[in-house]
Amino acid sequence: MEKTTSWTRFLGVSLRPFSGHAPLSLVLRGSLQAAICIVLLVVGFRMRTEMRQLAAADAGAAQLGGFLVLAGVVLVVLALAALLKVAVGILDLVPRTSVPGTVVSISERKFLDFLPDALNNALWDRKNNVGQSWAERRRVRHELVIDTGDGTRAWTLRNRQKARGLRPGQAVTVVASPLVGYVDRLESGT
Repeated sequence: MEKTTSWTRFLGVSLRPFSGHAPLSLVLRGSLQAAICIVLLVVGFRMRTEMRQLAAADAGAAQLGGFLVLAGVVLVVLALAALLKVAVGILDLVPRTSVPGTVVSISERKFLDFLPDALNNALWDRKNNVGQSWAERRRVRHELVIDTGDGTRAWTLRNRQKARGLRPGQAVTVVASPLVGYVDRLESGT
């Protein structure tokens, strides 16, 4: 849940990491990402030890060893990000907050849709082999803004089913997780 005028929103886009993602999904995806990073780090570490032995005889092996160190640093950063994702998902798994209010707007959003139309068309409006443009394949999310009486709040809805049937002026209660703002359910009326 974010105030629509807060620092966490810029040009209608949430700057909060993992905004609107289901906490269980964060735990599962973060665990998988961390596991893959750890496996690649172990393999890279073993390759690096072998490269040290070869580096005495071959200069190319020394350069490859340097590349493995750089790849290892990137993998460590990705593994830490994955562990952060798991921690946030675990902390946000059970608690829910209820926020009653009136729907101010419900709008469809896509990645980088705040850019000017000409730039968006240049980036996304390309035809692939199957006839569907990249713009049509971009994931759609919905931004729900409600007036709570104390100000406006905004949530990212990544599930189209939850956004269906919402209209401006409708009274709703948003039941969401407190950290990532995952909307667990919407209840009509207050």
